[in-house]
Amino acid sequence: MKRLFMIANRLPLQVVDNNGQKELIQAPGGFDSGLKKFYESFDIKWIGRAGVNINEISEDEKMDIDNKYRSANCIPIYLDQQLRQEFLEGFCENTLWPLFNYFTQISKFNPINWEAYKKVNQLYAETILKYIDEGDILWIHDYHLMLLPGLIREKFPDVSIGYFQHIPFPSFEIFRLLPWRMELLEGILEADLVGFHTYDYQRHFMSCVRRLLGHETVFNRIRLDERIVKVDAFPKGIDFDFFHKTAKKLAKNNGNKKSDFHKHLNEYLDSDKDRKIILSIDRLDYTKGIPDRIRAFELFLKNYPEYIEKVSLFLFVSPSRENVTDYQDLKKQMDELVGRINGMYGTIGWMPIWYFYRALDRQEMIELYSIAHIALIMPTRDGMNLNAKEYLACKTDKTGVLILSEMAGAAKELGESVIVNPNSRIDVAEAIHQALNMPVSEQKQRNSVQQKRLKIYNEERWANDFINGLEGVKKLQESNYTRKLNTPALKKMVDAYKNAGKRIIFLDYDGTLTGFHKDPQMAKPDQELYQIMDKLVTVGNNTIVVISGRDKETLSKWFGGYDKLAFIAEHGVWNKDPETGWEMNSQIEKEWMGIIEPVLQSLVDRTPRSFIEYKNYSLVWHYRDADPDLGQQRAWELKDDLKNYIANLNLEIMDGDKVIEIKNAGINKGRAAMNKIGNSHFDFILALGDDWTDEYTFNSLPEDAYTIKVGTKATAAKYYVNGVEDVRSLLKQLEA
Repeated sequence: MKRLFMIANRLPLQVVDNNGQKELIQAPGGFDSGLKKFYESFDIKWIGRAGVNINEISEDEKMDIDNKYRSANCIPIYLDQQLRQEFLEGFCENTLWPLFNYFTQISKFNPINWEAYKKVNQLYAETILKYIDEGDILWIHDYHLMLLPGLIREKFPDVSIGYFQHIPFPSFEIFRLLPWRMELLEGILEADLVGFHTYDYQRHFMSCVRRLLGHETVFNRIRLDERIVKVDAFPKGIDFDFFHKTAKKLAKNNGNKKSDFHKHLNEYLDSDKDRKIILSIDRLDYTKGIPDRIRAFELFLKNYPEYIEKVSLFLFVSPSRENVTDYQDLKKQMDELVGRINGMYGTIGWMPIWYFYRALDRQEMIELYSIAHIALIMPTRDGMNLNAKEYLACKTDKTGVLILSEMAGAAKELGESVIVNPNSRIDVAEAIHQALNMPVSEQKQRNSVQQKRLKIYNEERWANDFINGLEGVKKLQESNYTRKLNTPALKKMVDAYKNAGKRIIFLDYDGTLTGFHKDPQMAKPDQELYQIMDKLVTVGNNTIVVISGRDKETLSKWFGGYDKLAFIAEHGVWNKDPETGWEMNSQIEKEWMGIIEPVLQSLVDRTPRSFIEYKNYSLVWHYRDADPDLGQQRAWELKDDLKNYIANLNLEIMDGDKVIEIKNAGINKGRAAMNKIGNSHFDFILALGDDWTDEYTFNSLPEDAYTIKVGTKATAAKYYVNGVEDVRSLLKQLEA
């Protein structure tokens, strides 16, 4: 049975003081009931903060708490009061939480709190490293621990790490405000699988990775040297069967078995059979939009006075972060709003808003869900919001209407609900009116579809899908790793080279022999490359071919002293054998360049930091230094704009690494490479290249040729190496 480490800010058990004795009780939302079967599939260990500060307990109490936690498969992490405050209340709650929920105006960027965040993540790593082995699975939960994947990967390169964020991931424009944005992204990217509740959050994350770190992203994959990281959406479900069955039992109970809470609710409804309950359940937080919700209900009463004494809003607010000024102000604002509205619209026998400032247990919540005619769930930003799903699960007769904010992650799944913008009080008020007048048949039709969906994609399915996704990424990484030019494969290749009588080596230039540069003319050879070439070309039975998209003038200038070096320039337009002059492989027209050049120039004018490179027989648009998203968009536009020209002028588009090259059709590196080989017999053939234009070379060469891709992109090459340094190291070993 595999070991699974569930790592989070809090443990599922919390410490309470019982007459001077420290006891453990289940924390709210601790051991998820819907994950029981999932937990049974693994040897589970929970790692998280102990529910007590280390400076508030004695050494004996700590040992006692440790033993109790460990008997429940929990590994506690202790913080002192100051570190906890700077980490949790300082950085997590006053920096990340507001920023990720788009409340930039109250986000605080305190370097002291950032240091505390780093220190706590390091404490987690030090604890975890004592217990894990390479074969274990680590599932790291939420924004408190974004640095942790990187800290673990550093010591355990092959361990399986999944990271799931339960709150929204903001857009690039918001995330870039964070001074420590790069460190957080790099930390997360050391996970193998990164999960979010919705595709929007996934898209925002990948945009930040692309724009801030410059990594290539293809669909939902990110390539990082030898590793592939997958980013995906996993909408968290609920224990549907538990809520549904509990609500059914509740409906069957006679009066004596119902709780006092439920009896009071029934008494309220029995006082007027037409009276309706609108339910709102949230914890105290500015992201929940509670004041706007209250004002929207007030607007509803104003616009539809016929519902006075017929509808009440049951407003349940669970206390949260009561020592934080922003939350204290929010509580005061709610109190004043409720008091004013009740004073204005209330009667002796009826209150518009029943306001409860207290936590609810699960049984009470199910009773409320079951009896409420409408659920009003209006967060201004919410990662998922499981209350919306729980409400639907408890509607056993399929009646009831869910009014849901489009800003909640759950809105992506629950499209049959009444979806509204929480910032529009008019729309929310109209949604309440729509819900109150919705025919029962329509309620049942909408809820049937949603309940079926929630039953299928429940909490257990969510967890299984995430772990299966993590295992899938590891298999993909292993498959990719088998193609890496490792030590045995390299030795075999070097031996084949040394035993060969006649050899030919094709070397791409940019991205292979040397790195890229913003100005292509600055990517000239350095002394190390010249030394490598000196050794390769002096061997009598070697034919060394620089096969490049570069123009012949540039290659001649850079390698003018090498009479024994062969060249293929401009992707196959020009050919040069050792000790001969340049020859054109075929007669090529270039009148088309005057037609295409204005199209490219228009693109340059609209794409800052892009430019045109003019070659003898091709035009190249470079966008490496442009905004990544804009550059990609303009590249699509260009390819679309050039479709007609391609057909009429016999041209083709080469979509390279941040470049688009337009040239005559039928000319490519593969064709040129085969012409270079001709009728000669070579005992050893090697080709190295980094671009998709080099795929022509790889595909054209004989089966026994050694083909090597520089970088980890999809390729027809047999092997890959990471970068230019690996290429140079390989070439040095050939002549070692």
